[in-house]
Amino acid sequence: MKTCMRSFFILVLATVVFSCAGPAKQAQRQTPANPEWVDTGGIKQYPSDFFITGVGGSDVKYGDTAAAQAEADSKAMAQVAKQIEVIIQQISSSYEREVSTTSGGSLNQRDIWEKTAAYVKIKVEGVKIETRHYDKINNRMYSLAVLDRMAQGKMISDEIEALKSNAAVLIGEAEKSRSSIEKVHRSIAAYGLALKKLLLALRKNQYLGIIAPQMAHRDIPDILSKLQAGITDLMSRFTFQVLQGDHQKGIVGGNLPAPLQMKVYYQKTPVPSVPITFDFVDGSGNIDRSARSTREGLVSTPVSNLGPTGKKINKIRALINIYPSDPAIQKELAAVIAPNSIEFTYELPPVEEIRVAVHINEYNLGYQQHDSYLQNKIVRSLSESKLQVIKEIPREIQLDDFDVRGGARLGQKLRQLAAIADIGIIGEMRATLMDTSVSSSLIFAKARAVVKIFDLGSNTELGNVDLSIKGAGPDRDEAGRRTLEKLSGEASRAVEREIRRTLFGE
Repeated sequence: MKTCMRSFFILVLATVVFSCAGPAKQAQRQTPANPEWVDTGGIKQYPSDFFITGVGGSDVKYGDTAAAQAEADSKAMAQVAKQIEVIIQQISSSYEREVSTTSGGSLNQRDIWEKTAAYVKIKVEGVKIETRHYDKINNRMYSLAVLDRMAQGKMISDEIEALKSNAAVLIGEAEKSRSSIEKVHRSIAAYGLALKKLLLALRKNQYLGIIAPQMAHRDIPDILSKLQAGITDLMSRFTFQVLQGDHQKGIVGGNLPAPLQMKVYYQKTPVPSVPITFDFVDGSGNIDRSARSTREGLVSTPVSNLGPTGKKINKIRALINIYPSDPAIQKELAAVIAPNSIEFTYELPPVEEIRVAVHINEYNLGYQQHDSYLQNKIVRSLSESKLQVIKEIPREIQLDDFDVRGGARLGQKLRQLAAIADIGIIGEMRATLMDTSVSSSLIFAKARAVVKIFDLGSNTELGNVDLSIKGAGPDRDEAGRRTLEKLSGEASRAVEREIRRTLFGE
């Protein structure tokens, strides 16, 4: 009996053990291990000499496998781009160390590598998602991105050959046009386009040297060097003559009195249609940045709204733009070929050297006052600033009522005033009766102040203030005085704000 019982317990125990072991083996068969590339990022059939691979992963949220797959794909492709970018950054850093103790060549390799890296960040062509894997245990999607180095290298190499071919055609056109004064501007444009294409070819070649080094084009530096020599020779044949606009004086917020004017010569003959770019070396302002020479070789541009520089003597550069339609490309080309340019200088005195003349005609009910409420307040407020306020204006250049209101002699008087001041504040404040019918003991008056601020150097208006107000008093003269006093306070503060806005940018 004991033997039977012992056999029964052994049988039950074995049944329990086998029943537990069976499902465990079955679960293991249903959840196979992740592919090797999920953990290593590589796969034997894609050796690194011929392929660049990247792995991306994304959690599957709310059962949305499509969204997880798209994110995993994107991350895998970004990994490929990142590997290329790291190589580029290593190369550019090495180049920077090599040239840190020297002046470097005219071609900025560091800039070329940075632009190549920027291209990789935006788009790496030829990358494909080779396979995907869904990790059921961790509910995570994985993607494997593969870049075929040979196929991608062949495509880039073909693009470079096309760019070189286009550049060769443009160089031929440039050589034909440079012999004609009337067509030499076409030569400049053709050289600019050829240079742009070769710089693009150079960037693609840098990229090609990483993807497929054995396919890299070795002749681009030589082609570029010959093109640089051709452009340099062409640019050396242009000369400039400054006609006006050099050594001028302006004020912050104002304009230069005369436009910048120059003449362009090619082999000592005035030449038309040459693209010229004006730009500030110091400071800022409004300027017609791009211009072309006329048939007589003339180029002109006004300069207004000068910005502060912190320097007394400032410069504006005029240069021949070999790629005028895009300033960014022109800046890049300037690293390859030194521009042919000329400079205009102008004086921008500091605020404490700016002279201000204040002339306000003031009337109380039609009678001109000997004491000016508004002028005194303006003079007092400006005297507290760093500006030099002219205390007295000579009688022969003072403005009368007709001048202040924009008469025919206003421009002439302002030019005379420019001999003693840089800024002119001119205007009038007038009080008149408004209503006397309300009460015999109370007289109402109204007053208006009109003040204009002129840049006397360029004879242009910088700003204006126009205010009106109402007041009262027991008699005619007192009504006018009270109104003028009240208005003068508001108007003087408005003038001061306008001056600060114009000169100090406040």
